[in-house]
Amino acid sequence: MEYLPRWLTSESWVETGAMQLGQNVQGSVADWPGQVRAALQIGREYGLPAEVDGMFYPSTHGAPFTQTVAATSERFWRLGQHDSQIGDEYVFEYVLDSNGQVVLLDPSLPAPRFVNSSLIAFLDALAAWDYRNQHLDDFDELEPDDDDEDDDPAEEARVAFGAAIAEQLRQQDPVAFDDDTWWSRVYEEVELDAI
Repeated sequence: MEYLPRWLTSESWVETGAMQLGQNVQGSVADWPGQVRAALQIGREYGLPAEVDGMFYPSTHGAPFTQTVAATSERFWRLGQHDSQIGDEYVFEYVLDSNGQVVLLDPSLPAPRFVNSSLIAFLDALAAWDYRNQHLDDFDELEPDDDDEDDDPAEEARVAFGAAIAEQLRQQDPVAFDDDTWWSRVYEEVELDAI
């Protein structure tokens, strides 16, 4: 089934800019698995964001679509990285596997963590995250006047807004929201109004 993006458009990365895929991928593309070559075409069509606040940044280890090999000797193709909170030595890196799925290489985990079933699903999820972040302030007017008040309609509205986005993403890429996947953990934090 073809993934039809809801948030991702050719204009999605206009404000933050898109990373250049570079000419360095030209020579070896013919040797790549078909799903990775298809993902490269998606990357060229929609671009890879230069930044999605708190979620995606250029890799400090190599340009997009350069190859890397994990400790398991599996080949991966770089996309970008998650915000490094501990320093450049400990970076979560988003990569494509040979099946065209987006996974996260986390130095603390023995195996990659599944993120999305395709690059287009991942880019749509990033565009949805960007959309969510741009609209969080929309609920500020609902903040209670008294900080000690137990009910916080603004928090409830932000959580509901995030949950609605997560549900739409889940309908498009259900496996990305299975137990203990990347996006299930991220939106669990959203439900707690922690991020």
